[in-house]
Amino acid sequence: MTQPPFIEAEKLKPVLHEKIERMDAEHLVLLNRVLLQVEAEETADRLHDAFDQDRAQGRLQRVAEIVKQFRAEHRYA
Repeated sequence: MTQPPFIEAEKLKPVLHEKIERMDAEHLVLLNRVLLQVEAEETADRLHDAFDQDRAQGRLQRVAEIVKQFRAEHRYA
């Protein structure tokens, strides 16, 4: 059974739920890894965008100086 390339989210959810219910343990583990990878990539994209904004606003210019100052004030044995 082939499906159209685009299915509305509300129509897709039951289809995906049915497929998940039929999956064996091995495929469920694989699907979980894929979903974790997607989430990780989304988080990385958001962080990248946030750092770009901070860099553009000059917020990162003093990071090296602040780290150096902190290390000087908190010497480790």
